[in-house]
This record gives sequence, C-alpha cells and structure tokens, in this order.
Amino acid sequence: MTKKLVLITQAASTCPVYAQRLHQFFGSSITLECFSVEAGDFPSMPTDADLYIAAATSSDAFTQIMGLIPGEGRVISPSVTYFKKEIEALRQMPRGTRAMLVNLSVQMAYESISELNRLGVTQIEFTPVYPGSSYPPDVALAITPGEARYVPPTALRVIDLGPRVFTADTLLEIALKLGFTWFPKSAEFRAYADSLADQGQSLASLWSANLKSESYLDILMGALETGILGVDVDSRIFALNDLAENMLGLRRKEAIGQPLPLACRDLARQLTENDRRQKASRLIQLKDTYLSLSTAPVDWQGEYIGCFLLLQRFTEEEERQHQFRLQMYHRGYQSKYVFDDIIGQSDIMLRTKQIAAKMAATDSSILLTGESGTGKELFAHSIHNASPRRNMPFVAINCAALSDPLLESELFGYDEGAFTGAKKGGKLGLFEFAHRGTLFLDEIEGMSQPLQIKLLRVLQEKEFMRVGGSRIIPTDVRIIAASNEDILERVRQGTFRKDLYYRLNTLPISIPPLRDRGEDLFLIAEHLMARSNNHFTFAPSAQAVLRAYGWDGNVRELANLVEYLSMLGKELVEAEDLPPYLRAEAAADPAPPAAVPQPSAAGREFRQAAHGREELFCFLVRTMGGVDRGIGRGALLLEARRQHIPATEQEIRDVLLVLHRLGLVSVSRGRGGSRLTQKGLALYQELSPNAVK
Repeated sequence: MTKKLVLITQAASTCPVYAQRLHQFFGSSITLECFSVEAGDFPSMPTDADLYIAAATSSDAFTQIMGLIPGEGRVISPSVTYFKKEIEALRQMPRGTRAMLVNLSVQMAYESISELNRLGVTQIEFTPVYPGSSYPPDVALAITPGEARYVPPTALRVIDLGPRVFTADTLLEIALKLGFTWFPKSAEFRAYADSLADQGQSLASLWSANLKSESYLDILMGALETGILGVDVDSRIFALNDLAENMLGLRRKEAIGQPLPLACRDLARQLTENDRRQKASRLIQLKDTYLSLSTAPVDWQGEYIGCFLLLQRFTEEEERQHQFRLQMYHRGYQSKYVFDDIIGQSDIMLRTKQIAAKMAATDSSILLTGESGTGKELFAHSIHNASPRRNMPFVAINCAALSDPLLESELFGYDEGAFTGAKKGGKLGLFEFAHRGTLFLDEIEGMSQPLQIKLLRVLQEKEFMRVGGSRIIPTDVRIIAASNEDILERVRQGTFRKDLYYRLNTLPISIPPLRDRGEDLFLIAEHLMARSNNHFTFAPSAQAVLRAYGWDGNVRELANLVEYLSMLGKELVEAEDLPPYLRAEAAADPAPPAAVPQPSAAGREFRQAAHGREELFCFLVRTMGGVDRGIGRGALLLEARRQHIPATEQEIRDVLLVLHRLGLVSVSRGRGGSRLTQKGLALYQELSPNAVK
C-alpha cells in the first residue's frame, strides 16, 4: 500500500534535494508533496498524509507549521548531517584557518558551525555570514551547505558542502512509522549509512553493524532454547527461528512476509490484537501439544511496531523451572554429611548406621526418633547423600521454630497478594525447592493439626497448592521427619494424627543416646578436640565420672564440655577439673560396685549367639519374659518401635529362630505366637535387671 508523505523545508531549493533522496530509498512505496517556508505555500498542505516531515525547525514559521499538521505521532522533525568525504576534507585543513560559514539565516549559520564542530572540524575559525550581515573582507575562504548564492564577492575560494542530508536515524524513523520493516536491511540504506559523517547513535549504528555480516537477531534466535516468531504492525511474519518452525510446522522461506492468520491459523486464532500489544503468558494447545506462549510487544519511540511470540513446550518449561530450583540448590540447599561423619564404633551405633544405609536406598518416608542432641539431622543428611536423590536438593526446616502461618508459607509458598505483606510475584515454597530431592522436617511434633492435614495430603496425592493460589503443583519429594518425643504417645493423646504418623513411620530409625554408646563418648570427644584444634586427655578419675554421667544433652552437651575444658589449657584433665554438676551426679550414686555374677551355660550360649545384636536379643527375652502368654512377631515389632529398638519384622523372625535352636523359645504355628521355655525363663531371671535399658 502506497504511503502519502508531505515534506516542508525552509528553502525552496532544498525541497527537491530531500525529495530525490526519499524517492531513491522508498521508490513507488510513497507519494510525496513538497512545500517550503521560502515559497510561502505550506499553509495549503494536505491534511490526509500518512506522515509529515517538518525540516524547517530553524524557521520562525515552525510553530505555525506544526499547528497545521493534524493528529498525533504523524510528524517527524528530521536530523541532518554531512557526507563523510566532505567533512574529512575540512579536517585536513591546518589549525588557525579562517573561513566564512555562509547560510540562509543567522540561526542556520550558527547551527551549521555547531554541527561542524561536533563532527570534529574544530581547527577552523568560523565567522557566520548570512543575507544582510557584514562579513570580514580579509577572509578569502567561504564554506557553505548549499547556499553559494549568498557568498560575499570578496571570497576567493568557495567550498560548497551541498545541502545537509538526513541522518540514518531519521530515515529509520520514517521507515518504521510507515511500516516499511524491510528498509533497514536494504543495500541502499547500508551504503548510505556508511557514507555519512554521523551514522547516528542508536538504531542506525545497530543496523549498520548488524548488516555487515550476519543478522544479530538471527544469531540470537538460533541460540535461545525457545521458539521465536516475530510479527510486524500488520501481523506479517518477519522473524522465525528453527524451534518455532518445528513447533508450528512452518517453513521459514514460505512464512516470512505472510500474514500470521494465513501462515498459522491455529496460532492466530488464539491471539487477539490486544494480546499482541501487552506482555502476557499462558498455556495453549496446538493439535496434541501443549505450549507455553509469551507475548513481548515492541515499542519504538512510544509507538507499537510489532511483537515477538515466545513458544516453549510445556514439558520443557517445567524442566526449565526445575533447573531454576537447582540453581537455588547450589546456593545452599545441599546435604553436608555422610555416614562416615557419624563418629562411633559401638555395636548399637554401627547397627543403627547399617539400618539407615539400607533405608537410604528406598524412596519411603523415614521417621528418626531420639533424644535431643543425638544426631538426627546428621543422619538425615547422610541418608540423603546415600540415596538415589543425592544430586538433588536437600532442604531442612524446623517445624517447631515457626508459627503456623509462617511455616505454611515456607513449606508451600504463596502467590502474589495472598496476604498483607506478601512479596510481589509470590514466593516458591520448600516443596518446590526440594522437587526430586529430600525435605527434612525436624521436630515434626511441633506441627499443628491443620498443617498435619495439609502435609498428609501432599504425601498421599504428591501435589499441593500455594497459599492464596489456585494452581495444583505436582511434587516429587522424599520426606525424612525427626522428633525427640514419643510420637506414638502423642498419637494416643490425640495431638498428632494417627494417619500421618503411619505415613511418616514407614521406615523408623531410633538414634541411641550417648549414655548407651559406651566408649563412643571418648571417640567423639577426640573428634571435637581435633575440629577445634585442641588436645587433652582424660585421667582415669575423669573417665570414671564421664562414664557415670547421664548425658541428657547427648553429643551437644559433650561438645559444650570439650569447649569448656579447652579453655582450661590443661593437657591432662582430672576429675576435679570437670564442671561441678558432672561430679555431683556421679557422687550421688552411693551403690557400691557389686560382684559380677558368672553367667550360666545358657547365658554364655546366648551372649555368643547375640554378638553384635545384643540389644535386639535382650529386648525379645525381656518382652516375652514379661508376659504369661504367647506373643506374635507383629506385636513384638510394634513394641520395638515404641521403645525405639531398630528392627524389622524379618530380623525379629531370624532372632526368634536362633533362640528356638538354643531351646530358649518355643515357636507356635498360627496365632499361638512365641513364648519362653523354662530354660528361657531361667535366662530371663539371669539377665534381669541387666537387660538392655
């Protein structure tokens, strides 16, 4: 479609020069009418032009001209410059050269001098000369931008630079306002921009550099892992990368220049004109494929000139979101410890680590129980690092440390506007950060009943919804929970949901307290000393006190003691060097050391068979000795869990078979269960009260 232009200049002689240049670039795509201030014909200009080029900015009539131009955004005040070769010739003149700068008016003369100075012609001393002005009779050189008719007769040499020409930026602005998106790539424009003394500082420079080799836009579109389709103001396709070709089933050579509704009807049908003029993202379906579609409108100098459509397959978009989560993972959501970091050589600790390592290989929920300071979080880190999820995030949170609303928003995240003070754009929750990894819920007993219900749903359905949101988010997270309380007792009291308990307690692990770990006490103390670059030894008197102490604070309490003793600066720590509360507890036990009874033959056989599994062997004898009837493996397993004895039903079955072979237990078929024989009852009496505490 031909566009109608109106050109208004100061001098009538300038009009044909500018008109010729515009026809050279745009050819039959435009019709042009010229008017000038000098001719006085501009008041008769038409009012239906597509674009007005007002090149008379130096004229006193400029305000009147602007008042005659109808509408907004349909006028351009062009910038002008000189050709490069003329300016280079002026730059070669020696410093101190004097010259008259001759132009149509005083304002235009000074503008010309200023423009020449800006282009680097600063060594010439210019005197402005214009009709009616005086002129220096001793200056023989005159320089003029196409106004040689006003050169004084005293000038012996005249350099006519010719009328100033449009800058490359001005031509680009004209082309884009007319919708000529093809113009910046034309060979004529490239050659013209290269010939100018001033190529412009914005779009012209970009396009000139862009077209010297290969389009930066094409390079960028090829590098992005996103389908890109560009449409101009008339909805014609001007850009299309390989991914968009594949997604939409198009061929670039055929699609470029085609209207979008003709090239891809299914996509155009899901886009309105308003959609293309605002930033938005949504899910669309093309045939059997779901795509994430984002629109990115492009404005230039306040005017809409087209938009880019960004396409990504939904599954790829989901994977990209997961990669963002992994970036957060590398910022701190990582497990720090492995099983080798858990210090201890006692049978009970080695057995616990062995069970935990086996459980790490599964995806089932794990419930860690044990007193405060026994190392439950250390086990959680180690289990994650030994699991198939080791390369994914490990996220930990203390459920008892946060209020209900804060804990809910931390776990599940929230959408923008969910509550007063909500962060703009919303916030990802820990379930999203932990996707494909492990979420460690410490002190799970501190979670309220409403949050327990929400957590139970996540465990059952593998999905959740953000606070204040309406979108279901799938999640793949392994849960490790921990508690330093008797959760089963909490269930009996009604403060912890039974259904959630059994969901979390799929694989129970009981972490033994420090007082049951024997000589591990001193191994851990040595490790703590090495970590703080300290070293001392315990005298036998101090060792006796430490063994007799109850260690309610477990390893955490031992770490405090090591730090305290380090401050003393002694190489050998005696009993009197220990804190008073330690010595007081040891002294409070007045019972004299009793003679150790010699075990019976059955006792010796029992201890030999139980080597490495003493806790479980003694637990079974003690439990069966405390009842006067048979007891089944299931009941024994429940009691073991209640007492935090690490065992599986298969392990209980294996131990019962060993006790049966020793003649200590009779095993009935069916529901009769197992019970101690007379020999077993005698062993029960022998072991009590020395059975496992």
